[in-house]
Amino acid sequence: MLNKICSLLLITMICLMLSNVAQARTSISLWTTEVAPDRQAVIEYLVRAFRISNRYINVTVRGVEENKIAKELAAARANGDSPDIITCSSDLVVAFNKKGWMNSRTTRKVLEHVGRKNFFAGPLNKFRTGDKYCGLPFNGWIQGIWYRKDWFADKKLAAPDSWENILKAARVLHDPLNGRYGILIGTRGDSYAEQIFTHLALSAGVSEFNKKGKVVFDSAQTVDALEFYKELSRYTPPGPQWWRGRDFYMQGRLAMMFYSSFIMDDLAIPEIAQNSLGTDNFKELNGADYDYMLLKNTGMISSIRGTENAAYGVIHALGLLKTGNDKKQAAAVRLAEFLYQDDAYITWLHMVPGGMLPMLKHITSDPSFYRDAQGVFQKYSRKRIGEIVSGFDNIKSFSLVNGEIIPQAAQASEQKIIPEMIYETLHNGTTPAQAVHKAAAKMGKIK
Repeated sequence: MLNKICSLLLITMICLMLSNVAQARTSISLWTTEVAPDRQAVIEYLVRAFRISNRYINVTVRGVEENKIAKELAAARANGDSPDIITCSSDLVVAFNKKGWMNSRTTRKVLEHVGRKNFFAGPLNKFRTGDKYCGLPFNGWIQGIWYRKDWFADKKLAAPDSWENILKAARVLHDPLNGRYGILIGTRGDSYAEQIFTHLALSAGVSEFNKKGKVVFDSAQTVDALEFYKELSRYTPPGPQWWRGRDFYMQGRLAMMFYSSFIMDDLAIPEIAQNSLGTDNFKELNGADYDYMLLKNTGMISSIRGTENAAYGVIHALGLLKTGNDKKQAAAVRLAEFLYQDDAYITWLHMVPGGMLPMLKHITSDPSFYRDAQGVFQKYSRKRIGEIVSGFDNIKSFSLVNGEIIPQAAQASEQKIIPEMIYETLHNGTTPAQAVHKAAAKMGKIK
């Protein structure tokens, strides 16, 4: 009898060992465009935490620069060595789906596990094609107008949440003779200018393409948006302005600025703010001490109303790829579900406080979210954070029209068509109508 028991135990142990060996052979790879060493360290930490309860899954992390990931992913797939999961910009995931690389079946599993209603609707819709999803929103930043609430209160001005209110405040608060300017927008025709114009254009109901891919950019609404942009440029600090113009705001010389949520740490942490308090970037600035009241005196509007309400931002995605290996795909699902767990998810977001905001609505109610290592979020109340991230529910994009993903929009951005249009209008004497017509013609050549 004892021999039988020993034999059974031996057989059981052998089976377990064989099972563990088989499970250990499940290896997956995670590619991410978060290539900075400090961010890679956080991701590796999360992978080690994942392995504690998923010992049969080996995960290899590889950082790939965003401008190289498309080429390297194509080469990897051609060699039969595709990554199983990626984190990168939403536009890239949409483009990869167009090539047939993304796995909508496993994506749905993760979506059902996390809960569709837990996501902000705007970002989630960017990945929807019919009743399928090609990826999931993972983190993002949102753009808005950051403004001096105290200056607005002094002049009894309404918050800059509409074209009318923005323009009125820019005019009233513009005082260049005393070194104060009404608003900061991009005036040198770069990505910063494109982001601001896009925000305004979306609030005017502008689209670049319709859902069938036909160019519809040459419209009265687009001309109105460009004319409004040109008018706002009159109240911007002198010289070609780009994102660096935030220095004017940080030094108390600017009433409003279009900027992303990346500014949150500059406003909250004196050591980080020093980058914008010097004299190196603009001859008009004499430098300034950190203003400990600036954060309190700063408001933020993420949704702007023209003819409709619109918010604008950039979404980074988590994507699951087709590999033809059910075991690897199942392991990738487990990793994705782990990364959306509150503790893991918040750890990821804390890599860049403000630059990585949550796509899950409930995260800003979690006390752990406010305990980032730099102490950025501790300086913001839950109400203020809620106001900032609320724009995600109303986020719009040229790449999504009536629920249809428009891949040509990403190509138009790559070709810098809008920045060139803005520059032509502001500096070369081209009328807004002419510039819009020319830009639309360029979009029409995109295949």
